[in-house]
Amino acid sequence: MGCQKPVFFDRGLFDGEAYYIADGLPIPPVFNGLKADRYMLALLIEELPFFDNNGIRFEDLDYTRRFTPIVENCYTSRGVAVERVPAMPPDERTDFVVKIVEKHVQRVGVAAAMSMAPANLAFAG
Repeated sequence: MGCQKPVFFDRGLFDGEAYYIADGLPIPPVFNGLKADRYMLALLIEELPFFDNNGIRFEDLDYTRRFTPIVENCYTSRGVAVERVPAMPPDERTDFVVKIVEKHVQRVGVAAAMSMAPANLAFAG
C-alpha cells in the first residue's frame, strides 16, 4: 500500500485487552503476541460531558471514565505514544487532532511515520 495521507482507525489492537481488564476477565494469551511496532500514535478521545444511551453501547459514563486510563496504559506500556484529545466542539476537536498528527510526524519524521503503516494512525494513499 502506498503511504501518503493519514488514516484513522476507530479501534486498535489493544482495545480488546483493555475491555478484558476493565471487565475483570482473564486476558487471552493472544494479546501477548501482538506487536505495537507498527503504531505511530494512538489518539485517546476523552469523554464528552454527557452520555447518549442509544441502545448500542453497553458502557455508561462511569465505565468510560474507568476504561480510559486502562486503554491508555495498554498502549503506553508497549511504547506507543498516546495523545489525549479533550472534549470540545467537533470542528475544534478536528483541528486539534490535525495539529497533534502534524506535530508527531514532524517529531518522528515522515519516513519513519510512513514505514509504520498501517497503524492506529497510519499513512495510506
